[in-house]
Amino acid sequence: MTARAVRLIKAVGALAVLIAVVVGVPLLLAALQLVPHSLPSLGEVVTSLKARDDGRLAQIVLAMGVWVCWALFTLSTAAELWGLVRDRPAPPLPGLRIFQRPAAALVAAVAVSLTVAPSLAAASSSGTAAARPPLPVATVPAVLSAAAAEGDVGVTATQTASAYSAPEDPAPSTSASKTYQVQRRDTLWALAERYLGDPLRYPEIIELNTTAVGPDNEIIPGTVLILPSDASGLPPAGDSAEPTAPTVTEEVTVEPGDTLWKLTEEVTGSGQNWPHAWELNRGRIQPGGVTFTDPSLIRPGWTLSIPTPVDSPEPEPSPPMPPAPAPLPTTEPAPPPSGEAPTTSVPAPDTPASTPTETAAPDAESSPTQQIEAPADESASELPMVAFAGGGLLLAGTSLAALLRYRRRQFRHRSPGRVISSTPPELLSAERALLMAGSAGSADVSWLDQALRSLVQAQVDAEGARLPDVVAACTTDDVLTLVLASPATPAPEPWAVDSTGTRWSIRRGDPLTYDEHRRTRFFAPFPTLASVGHTAAGEHWLVDLERVAAISLSGDSERCLNLARFLAAELAHNSWSEMLQVTVVGFGEELAEINPDRLTYTEDLDKAIAALTGRLESVTDAMRVAATDVLAGRLHDIAADAWAPHVLLIASDATEDGDGLAELVAAIRQQPARSAVAVVLVHDTDLADDVRWRLTIDDDGILRIPALSLELIAEQIPAEEAAQLAQVLALASVTEDRPVPPSHRNEPWDAHADACGGLRVDPAGTSRRKPPDSVAADGPSPGPTKKPVSTTSSVLPLPAQTYLDQAATTEQDLQALAPATDEDIRRQVESADPGLDEDLADWADPSCPRPKLTLLGPVQVRAQSSLPERNPRRQFYTEVVAYLATRPGGVTSERYATAIWPHEPDIVGKTKVRQSISVVRAWLGTDPETGADYLPSGLTAAAAGHYRIDGILTDAELFRRLRVRGLARGADGIGDLCAALDLVTGRPFDLPAPRYGAAGGYSWLVDDNVRLDLEYAAMVVDVAHTVATHYLADGQPQLAAAAAEVALKASSYEDVPLLDLVAACDAQDKRAEADAYVARILANHDAEVEEDLPPRTAEILFRRQWTDRAS
Repeated sequence: MTARAVRLIKAVGALAVLIAVVVGVPLLLAALQLVPHSLPSLGEVVTSLKARDDGRLAQIVLAMGVWVCWALFTLSTAAELWGLVRDRPAPPLPGLRIFQRPAAALVAAVAVSLTVAPSLAAASSSGTAAARPPLPVATVPAVLSAAAAEGDVGVTATQTASAYSAPEDPAPSTSASKTYQVQRRDTLWALAERYLGDPLRYPEIIELNTTAVGPDNEIIPGTVLILPSDASGLPPAGDSAEPTAPTVTEEVTVEPGDTLWKLTEEVTGSGQNWPHAWELNRGRIQPGGVTFTDPSLIRPGWTLSIPTPVDSPEPEPSPPMPPAPAPLPTTEPAPPPSGEAPTTSVPAPDTPASTPTETAAPDAESSPTQQIEAPADESASELPMVAFAGGGLLLAGTSLAALLRYRRRQFRHRSPGRVISSTPPELLSAERALLMAGSAGSADVSWLDQALRSLVQAQVDAEGARLPDVVAACTTDDVLTLVLASPATPAPEPWAVDSTGTRWSIRRGDPLTYDEHRRTRFFAPFPTLASVGHTAAGEHWLVDLERVAAISLSGDSERCLNLARFLAAELAHNSWSEMLQVTVVGFGEELAEINPDRLTYTEDLDKAIAALTGRLESVTDAMRVAATDVLAGRLHDIAADAWAPHVLLIASDATEDGDGLAELVAAIRQQPARSAVAVVLVHDTDLADDVRWRLTIDDDGILRIPALSLELIAEQIPAEEAAQLAQVLALASVTEDRPVPPSHRNEPWDAHADACGGLRVDPAGTSRRKPPDSVAADGPSPGPTKKPVSTTSSVLPLPAQTYLDQAATTEQDLQALAPATDEDIRRQVESADPGLDEDLADWADPSCPRPKLTLLGPVQVRAQSSLPERNPRRQFYTEVVAYLATRPGGVTSERYATAIWPHEPDIVGKTKVRQSISVVRAWLGTDPETGADYLPSGLTAAAAGHYRIDGILTDAELFRRLRVRGLARGADGIGDLCAALDLVTGRPFDLPAPRYGAAGGYSWLVDDNVRLDLEYAAMVVDVAHTVATHYLADGQPQLAAAAAEVALKASSYEDVPLLDLVAACDAQDKRAEADAYVARILANHDAEVEEDLPPRTAEILFRRQWTDRAS
C-alpha cells in the first residue's frame, strides 16, 4: 500500500471520527432523551440529592459530563477550523489542551491527507470543500559550497525544474496559456487565488503541470508553471515577483578549488545566482576544445562569464518567522539518481563573506530558525554503496579513519565562534554510507594493522628472526590467516602455524605483542596488502601486490576497472602502509583528490613507467649494497626509506601509447623476490601472459585466482561511487571553517540563539563588542537624534588587552564569543525563556518523571518506566529517542522508518516500525499533569501523522539555553556558562563500540545543513574557552584549567583548550606542565616551529613566547 493510500485512509478515518463526535454524540443523546430543556434551580438540585436515587440522577450527571466534553471538543474543533481557514495556527484555548490536541490532529489529518488526492481536490472546486487545505510552501534550494582540491571541482547542480520532473522536458506552453515562475513561499492555493480569482481552482494548475508539481502538491522556486489562459495580473514575461536588475558580466578564470557556486558568490554576493551563470556559459568552448556541458564540472584555466546585477537595491530583511507549535507534515522530494545533486534542500541562510564577528552573529531577522528536516523522500531508504557492500569493510574502515583524521584537523584550524565545514547535500548519502559501513569496518582495520605490525615488534630483537614471506591474507569474523610463498617456522606467539608451514593464523581474541608507543619506530611490514574479493561465507581476501609484483586483471572490462579502482581507493588510506606511492594511468581520474599525498593520477604512461623503473633500480641497488632483502631491511631498519613501495595500475587504453612497459614487466619478473614495486595491468590482453599472476573476472563478478585456487566475489567500486568517496574526503581535508548556522529549532529563545547557543544580536544596534569605557567619536552626529541606547556590557567586560595579556585568546575570539549586549537584549532573552531554571531543576531531580536525554557525553535516556525485561535493546531504543528528540517538529512514520533502518528498502509499513514506537512510548511513560503520553500516537499528536516527544529534557538544549542567556546577561552571565559546562559528561554523541559486523547507527546525524555532532563539539569548546578566559583575567587559573579540562573531556581535538591549559599552568608557575602542553600541540600538528601551526595557534604561542621557552 502506498503512502498516499495510507494517508487517504487516515483522512477518511479522521473525518469519520469528527462527524461521529460533533454530530453523532448530540443525536445519540437526543435519542436517549438526555437533552436538557432548562437549567434546574438550586432547590431542585438539593431536593434531587436528598431523594433516594433510582438511577435517574446518575444518568443525568453522566449526560451532563458528556454534554460538557462534547461542547469543549466541538469548540476546539471550531478553533482548529478557524485557524485552518486563516492559514495560521489555531488560537490556544486555556485549559483545553486535552481537547484541542486531538481535535488538531483529526483536522490536520483530514486537511493534509486529502490534498494529495487530485480527485478530491477537484471535487473541492465544485463546492464540497469545507475549509482551505494547508498546501506546502515552496522551498528554496540551498547548497553548502566548499572548496575542493586541485583538479576537477564539483558544484551542486541544483536544477530549477521540479525535483519530480520526468526526464523529458515539460510540454511547452501554448499561445492560449500563460506562465509564472515560482517564488519563495508560493503555494498552488495562493497562485490560484492571486491569478485565477478563486483559490479552489488550484487543481487546474496541477493538471497543466503534472511533471512540475511534486507529491503533496509541492512546488520548487524557479519552476516555470503553465497557468490557465484566463489568468490575470501576472508579472511581465521573464519577470519574477522580485524584479531583476539589469546585468553586466565579469570574466573570471577558474582556479583550483573553484566551483560555479563559489565563483558566482564571489562576483554577485550569492551563490544561489549560479543558474544565471550556467545559462550564460552553457556550450562555451574552453581551452583544449572542451565544451562546457556540465555545471558540476569546471576545470582550472577555464574562462567563465558571471552576470553581475547593476544598482540592485538591497532586499528588506524578512520579519522573523513566528514559532509554529504544530507544523503540518510535508513530503520531501525523491532522492536523485546516483551522481546527480538533489534539487531541493533545507533552506539555509545567506552567509556573506565578512569578518568573524559579523558572521558569528548573523542578523536574527534575516536568518529565521530552521526545523531539522532532511530533503530525501520519506519512503525511500538509502541502499548501501556497492563498494561497501559484502567485502568492502576494509575500504570503508580506512576511509572512515581518514575522514575522522581530516575532521580532527579541521577542528584544530577552526576559529572560535565558527564551525567546521560540512558535507554538501549531494554527498550526504555517500557520507552516511561511509559512516555506517566504516563503523563496522574500523574494527577489522585496527585488528589487521596491529596484527601485522606486531610481527615486527615481536621479532625485531630476536636473533635470526625473519618476517614471513606473505603473498596473501584472509580475514574472517574471528581469524586472520597469512598465506606464505614458502614455509616458515616457528611463528612468534600467539601466531599458530599449520602443518605445511605456509599458513600463519591468529584469533581475534589472542593477545598481540603490539605497542602503540613503538608504532612509529618500525616500518610497516606488508604495506601493499590490498583487498581483491570475498566469499559468501565471510572470508575477505587480500593479495600482497609487491610480492606478486606483476598482475593482470582480465575478463569483463568494466568489472576489471572497478576492481582496480577499488585497489587504488583502499591503498590511498590504508593504515598498514607508510611511504606508499600509488599511480593510476588511463583510469581513476575521479580518485585524484582522494589523497594526493599518496595517490597520483596521470595520463603520461611513459613518465609513470620511467618512475617505477627508477624505483625498481633503486631498490635493487639497496638490496645489493646492504646485502639484505626488502623484508629484512624493514624488520631491522636498514636503509629504511629504500623500501618505500610503489604500485602502478594501468588501464588497457593507456598501454597503446607507452613504450617500455614490456621491458618493465620483464625486469620485475627477473627479481627473485619482492622488490617494493608492483604493476597491475587492467584488461591488457597483450601482456596478460607475461605477468606472474593472471586474475580473471567474469560477467557475474566472480574473481578467479588460479595461484591460490580461489573463486571470490570481486571487490568493486564504480566510477560514480569512487568520485563521491573522493569528494567527501577531499572536502573534509579543507580546513576552511564557516559561520555557525541559525538555530534548528523554533522555540521563543531560538530567535536570539544560533545553532550553538551563541547570542544573535541586532547588527543595527550593539552587534560589535565594545570596551566598557568606549565613547562616541568627536564631531556632530548627522541626522536626527536617536533614542539613547542603554549601557553595553559583555560576558567578558574588561578591556581586551587584559585578556590578551592574561589568557590564551585573540581579539577575534573576544568579538565572536563575547558580543556586546544591553539591558533590552537581556530582558528579551530572559522573557523568551522563563522556564529555564525550572527545567534545570527538573534535570537535576532524579524523581522528576520527565524523560531526560544525554547527548553531551555517552548517549543515554532516563525515563520513568523500563524497557522489556527479556529483550531490552537499550542501545537501539536510545537511538530512537535521540532521533525523535532532535526533531522537535516531529517526523512522519515513513521518515522515521527510513532514518532508523536506512538499508531496508521495504521498511515502510513493517510491523517493527510501529512496535519500536510502542516500546519507546511505554518506556517514556505519561505526563502526570495531563495524563498524555510523552510520545503521543501519530493519530492524536498535535501534528497529524507525526511522531514527536513532548516534554523531554535534553542536556544539549539546556546548554544552548544557558549559553544564550549567559551571553545576554553580560558580566552577570558567567554563572550560566559554568552551569552549562556542568552538563558535559563526555564527547557529544559518544556511542558504545558497535558489535563486530554490525552497521553503525546514528547515520541520520549526517543531515543537510544540520550536523549536531560537529556543532555540539564546537559549542562546548567555545563556552569552555570563554569561561577559561574569564577566570584567567580574574586571577583564578585553577578554575580556568577546570573549564579547559571539560573541553578535553568532550574529546576535543582542538588547540583551544590546550592553549588555555598552557595559560593556566603558566599563571600558576607550573612551567614543566605548560611546556608539556606546548609540546603536545606541536606533536598534534607534526610541527617543529610556529609556521607549521594554524595561524591562531601560532599567534598566541608567539605573543606569549611559549615556544621559545619550551625549546
